[in-house]
Amino acid sequence: MPKRLTIAEAQATLPELVSSLATEPAVITKDGKPVMIALSLEQFESLMETMEIMGDRGFMEQLRSGIRQADAGETISLEELKAELGF
Repeated sequence: MPKRLTIAEAQATLPELVSSLATEPAVITKDGKPVMIALSLEQFESLMETMEIMGDRGFMEQLRSGIRQADAGETISLEELKAELGF
């Protein structure tokens, strides 16, 4: 669960906040209401990459199909895969 900080607390603890964002985002509040999220650049880039992947309809359908096949037990061993691919 993200920590909650007022804008004043975020400003006062900015140097420490930067390092704590490496492990979890922070919800910044104003007058007790959430107004923004602070997160590390690494978390932001990961979120953007995830959104890009999830926005690729073709990839997501292939992923869902693969999950359905795995759930149905339609899998092959690594050795079978290697043989199929000629390794």
